Amino acid sequence: MHKTGDVLRSSMRAIPWRGAIQKKLIYAGLLGGLLFSSTNCFAANYSCGTASANHCYGQTSWSEQPQYFGAYVDLQEPSMNCPSNCGGFIDNEMWLIDANSQACKANSFGQCWVEAGYIAQAGEGTQFFWADSRPQNSSTFNLHIVGNADPVSTTDHFMIVKDGRVSPEVFQIFIYNTSESTLYHGTSVASNGNPMSANAIHIGQELAGTQGGSAGNAEYTRNIWAVQALGPEYVFWYQREKDEGSVRSDNPPFASWTINPSTPPPPEGGEFTTHCCG
Repeated sequence: MHKTGDVLRSSMRAIPWRGAIQKKLIYAGLLGGLLFSSTNCFAANYSCGTASANHCYGQTSWSEQPQYFGAYVDLQEPSMNCPSNCGGFIDNEMWLIDANSQACKANSFGQCWVEAGYIAQAGEGTQFFWADSRPQNSSTFNLHIVGNADPVSTTDHFMIVKDGRVSPEVFQIFIYNTSESTLYHGTSVASNGNPMSANAIHIGQELAGTQGGSAGNAEYTRNIWAVQALGPEYVFWYQREKDEGSVRSDNPPFASWTINPSTPPPPEGGEFTTHCCG
């Protein structure tokens, strides 16, 4: 077992936030430098449903543990575009998923999740977001666009963790870069007080629509998962992923491992890549 405190000793204080959401600071230590990619991917036609259904994926997923209390990934930002006629969106992200709990199986999606990443929607620039599907039957899905994405080739850090310091438990979401010039925080909470119990983690790219979307190579490193809920010591205790999981590549999006997670660090949890669409 490790703790992010070894490189990410964390504390929080309230600082100004845009809109009505509170922004909080999570101090970050040595998290590695910028990752660069010279690969460009050109737009193409594809059949990936609409903005709301039947999407295509380039991702890997893990479901070996009885419960994942959280997930974390370092995600390098490539060029990304979805023109006004693309019919949907393209994103790179991480998901924490509960497909087992009764309240989650009973919602309109048949599962709960919390996700975070960056997205290019039709005719819009690339933006940071987080979203959730909650264990409830009203206001089930909630999307939060929190700000413009960082410049291409920036490595951003995405953390989702169950917060055991409050009752009922909630999930905290953090999006930030190493310098903390980008810094966003959100909280996923179910109105019925019944938090999800995650049994899977996914990382990768989601594609919706029919044409024109494009994204260069994205690199997913430091793939780690929380072994317990966040406690009063405010430390993300974790293990690294040690296998490739179950890879799905709908071509597009294209997805593969470039460094097997079984390889001793660095990087922790290997290196996974996605790109789209030609």
